[in-house]
Amino acid sequence: MPEIRLDGERLLMHIEIIEAELNHIRREAAMSRAPAPSVQGIDLTKIKWKGKGSVPASVGDPWAWAFAYDQGGGYVDESETLVKAIEQYGEVVMDGYEMTLSGRDNRLLNRKKQK
Repeated sequence: MPEIRLDGERLLMHIEIIEAELNHIRREAAMSRAPAPSVQGIDLTKIKWKGKGSVPASVGDPWAWAFAYDQGGGYVDESETLVKAIEQYGEVVMDGYEMTLSGRDNRLLNRKKQK
């Protein structure tokens, strides 16, 4: 089997070039990411939001969750429009919160304050 030799300085130079390109790609991807669409006309206060330990969450809590579907697999009435929007867009923004589906099989609504 032939012996393979690597010049350490040359290898480090190539690694630095690759790292610089990866950082450039990451910056470009971050800038081109489309913001989450904003949805209007949904009353978030009607949704039964919960916090840690399933304790009812208040309006100003930075994070909360709610059931997106009922036990039969249908939409929970008060969140149906929101869940359909999230299913369409992946994430929506409302009233300063980012809304997503989460949990096992995306069965839960997740509400967190925007950064």
